[in-house]
Amino acid sequence: MRLVGEMRFPGCPEVVSDVRIYAASWLVRELPEAADDANLLDNVRLLVTEIATNAIRHTISGRWRKGAFRVRMWLGSGGRIRVEVRDQGWWSGPRLRDDANETGGRGLQILAAVATRWGVRRHWLGRTVWFELLVQAPVAGGTAYLDEPEQRDLFPRQAHA
Repeated sequence: MRLVGEMRFPGCPEVVSDVRIYAASWLVRELPEAADDANLLDNVRLLVTEIATNAIRHTISGRWRKGAFRVRMWLGSGGRIRVEVRDQGWWSGPRLRDDANETGGRGLQILAAVATRWGVRRHWLGRTVWFELLVQAPVAGGTAYLDEPEQRDLFPRQAHA
């Protein structure tokens, strides 16, 4: 996979719209034919909003005055894109909620329903929540892609249920 965009954001709710804008613009810049796929752009915006909002709402990234999170977008062979949000939430894993009476807490259910794949990786002082989507338009030929970096999912199937 090839890194096509990376940015650090302060952990405040006002930046979520910027996260959506950056993610969509990175994709269109690197894969211009994606601009014609409104469904793909909507899904990227929706899912990056969900995981960025979770980083702000449920981790030190949004609770600490100097809290922040990092967003990365990768473009891979076979028409895959991966978006990652690395936050400061190393102590706990994300939880899927099923309570129909709650007014919120369905972001991970949306992620599981829309993404081709998704997962969570823990780091020394944080965690990364990521998702992948398939691009229907072919990836431009002649582009060299690095092999996917070795990654170990701590919640490989638990989060997908």
